[in-house]
Amino acid sequence: MAGGENWRRLADYVVAGRVALGMRDRRSLAAATGVTERTLGKLENGQRVSASTLAAIELVLGWAPGSCRVILAGGEPADPAEPHAEEADPTLRYLAGTPGLPPDVVRGIIALARNWREGEAERKSEGPSRAELSPEDMTG
Repeated sequence: MAGGENWRRLADYVVAGRVALGMRDRRSLAAATGVTERTLGKLENGQRVSASTLAAIELVLGWAPGSCRVILAGGEPADPAEPHAEEADPTLRYLAGTPGLPPDVVRGIIALARNWREGEAERKSEGPSRAELSPEDMTG
């Protein structure tokens, strides 16, 4: 479990959410999300998947953007009708107010942006990777 993330816990929530929506198998969820059955299999077996996969899952299961990360950290998925941080974030507020975009597209874009930002914050907290270090950093 890297960084305190409980991928098995998220897997249980995803399976329960899929079944609650009447999707008896991964094929149905794959069709609804655009995520491959193989990737969904990884997720449903507690393996790490990409932020874009998490965003697609949140959208189809009716969870607020960022809910998968909350579940991984031990919390509960949020209802998309509840107010969240996008009201305070000017970029997300701009995305939410873009005319002509269907609400599900807006939620998907916001989910991707939030997951990307959370991933960036995690990478920064882990320190620089070997590729980011200068030769002096590696010898000194």
